[in-house]
Amino acid sequence: MTPASAHKTTGGAIRASLFLATMGLAFVIVALPILAIILFAIFPKLNALSFVGAFSNLAPHLDDPRLVQAVFNSVSLALCVCALSTLLAVSAALLRVRLGRRGAVWDVLFLVPFLIPPFTGAFAWIQLGQRNGFVEQILGFNLSAVLYSFFGIVMVMALNLFPIVYFTTSSALQIVGQRYDDVARVFGANPLRRLFRIVLPLVGAAIVSSNLLVFIMTVEEFGTAEILGRRVGIDFVVTYIHEKLSDWPIDLPGASVLSLILIAIALCAYYLHLRLTQRVATSVDEVQNPSHRSQLGTLGTVASHIALGILAFVAVALPLLSILLSAMMERMSGGLVRSNLSFNAFIELFTTHEEALGAIGTSLHLASVTALVTVSIGILAAFFIVRWRTVLSGPLDFLLTLPNAIPAMTVAVGLILVWNQAFWPWTPYNTWWVMLLAYTCIMLPYPVRMITSTLRQLPMSMQDAAVVYGASDLGVILRVNGPALLGVSVASGFIVFSIASRELVTSLLLTPPGFETVSTFVFHQFDQGSVNTAMAMSIVSVAISGSFIALGHALNRFRSEKGQ
Repeated sequence: MTPASAHKTTGGAIRASLFLATMGLAFVIVALPILAIILFAIFPKLNALSFVGAFSNLAPHLDDPRLVQAVFNSVSLALCVCALSTLLAVSAALLRVRLGRRGAVWDVLFLVPFLIPPFTGAFAWIQLGQRNGFVEQILGFNLSAVLYSFFGIVMVMALNLFPIVYFTTSSALQIVGQRYDDVARVFGANPLRRLFRIVLPLVGAAIVSSNLLVFIMTVEEFGTAEILGRRVGIDFVVTYIHEKLSDWPIDLPGASVLSLILIAIALCAYYLHLRLTQRVATSVDEVQNPSHRSQLGTLGTVASHIALGILAFVAVALPLLSILLSAMMERMSGGLVRSNLSFNAFIELFTTHEEALGAIGTSLHLASVTALVTVSIGILAAFFIVRWRTVLSGPLDFLLTLPNAIPAMTVAVGLILVWNQAFWPWTPYNTWWVMLLAYTCIMLPYPVRMITSTLRQLPMSMQDAAVVYGASDLGVILRVNGPALLGVSVASGFIVFSIASRELVTSLLLTPPGFETVSTFVFHQFDQGSVNTAMAMSIVSVAISGSFIALGHALNRFRSEKGQ
């Protein structure tokens, strides 16, 4: 055997091993709980290991007229949130990239919405906009007519989810660079023509891929839909599922049937995503180095900072201010008066509630490990989906995108059905590991979609040249495309960390005895009527998680500057 053929054989064995490892992890983390959900919907007595009465549970639920309206509301909400999120995110990303290094602060600020649990954020907006809320107490008018409406739900969700599109689009814009736009400008194209004919088509795949995440995440979001939707009498599929799991008698087969509806919606969204990606996918022949200087004049730089500041004020400052004021209020009915504001809730949080520190530590540990695991799987999966395609690349892509189509509560139920069985010699159920499985299952789509869309933008010439000169598959990942994917990998890891640090539903259902996370602590405080304690814990959680994210961003920036 010649050295070249031996190298080729070794490379093929490594690639096959990496693929088997990626597919095996995807099967254990994603396929098993989803398969359990599907089987439970088909066989209502599966918990007794009985296959009697197959499909008997489908017709009664599918004939429910309330379900039709709930499905329509869910799809309409997701489409509207995608539209508003895209408008906000793409506008912000275009300004951010042109600001260069001066715009780095906005990357940190726009991660803050992910640190706030959706149910806490929705409650913060209620405190702001309701009658006699903070806005009315300060300015004399309220926002209840807007907030308690379908558009109000869209607005609250879009302000929470637009960073997904923002970070993906911003990373793609940095790869594309300004060269194509500059060429079009030299040949006389006006700004709007360059935007819609040059810039946006080049990052179209990134926008479409991130919108798939926003769509699916909106469809499965429970906290905001429950808090605001119930107040205006709007049903969504997820709130209907919650009824099945919370109202006695608990209807696990019914919840599984409704979860299949969400899976069907996700299938349609995924199919549309594939069609749109094929139409808008582009690649560049050279990776551009991101500019560190502002590409705008003094007036344009100031105007861009003002525009981004307004968005940050509405999406970040207002909810945080509402949470802080709610935490400082001695009595919620006492109003915004000096005598009713204090920091007693923060002091009592760590003096009276001994479990608070343990909850913070558990959440940070789980979020960090989940981010590391999901980004690692996401990088490997991206190469098999984009560069090293096989007949199983499509199923792998779909499998790793699917979890966000399933409510977190149903994923938790699927994990219980899989792992709470006597025949396993060892089971992660009722341990810290089952929470890691749940978090990883839910969070995998974020790095997979973001890294995949960015890898599509990278030119194949770099990889081809490396292979010609003898680079192995691991060498291609680590030394060729790895540096170009570092930015989006870090960004996706921060997003996973942010979302995982405030994950609620799976924590409520799967937290083993003796464990508590930040979200379960906050939820239990809300449930007990201690709103100020819950809000105080939310502020502490945002500050700690935000500090870790700011540190990671600073380290990444330092590395970039050092490498230049």
